[in-house]
Amino acid sequence: MEANPTASAAGAHPPNLETQVLDLFAAGVTLGDMFHFSEHDYEAVYALAHSLYSQGRFDDAMRLFAFLTASSPYEKRFANALASSMQMLKMYKQAIEYYSVASVMDLMDPMPTFHTAECLMALSHYPEARQALELVLRQTQTPEREALRARATALLEHMSEKKLGEGERPLIDLAKLDEESAKSTL
Repeated sequence: MEANPTASAAGAHPPNLETQVLDLFAAGVTLGDMFHFSEHDYEAVYALAHSLYSQGRFDDAMRLFAFLTASSPYEKRFANALASSMQMLKMYKQAIEYYSVASVMDLMDPMPTFHTAECLMALSHYPEARQALELVLRQTQTPEREALRARATALLEHMSEKKLGEGERPLIDLAKLDEESAKSTL
């Protein structure tokens, strides 16, 4: 009888497949790494998904962008594209989740926050949308971001004209969070 080289002396069994996969994920290995996807593979799938999105086939595009996001979870472009597809399908809560992921990947990019504000407005979460748009205004002080700044300003003006969310308090005070994080980094 041959000994199992992965079993311990106490007779423990080797880890099951689920444990092995979870260990790989914990070590930062992605599905794409496991299946040896190349950059060319990702680009081919992205091009197809982008084409489907451009044709208004948002459900099909969303499925491919979800595959890309699962396969390469650290690629901001995939998270943004998945969120955008979800937004077009009126899956606003899910879109907010993926825009948030994209925001965390690049805290200096105001675009995911802008689209989060659009989703929040669609959900009638006006105080939170206002906060998100105010954050976008703080992040769009440079000339190359003037177009986005104008869009954010227009949405804020629209909310003010319609008195959307006025007098309501947001569930989370982003300004207070900004102050607390600034204090914690000092």
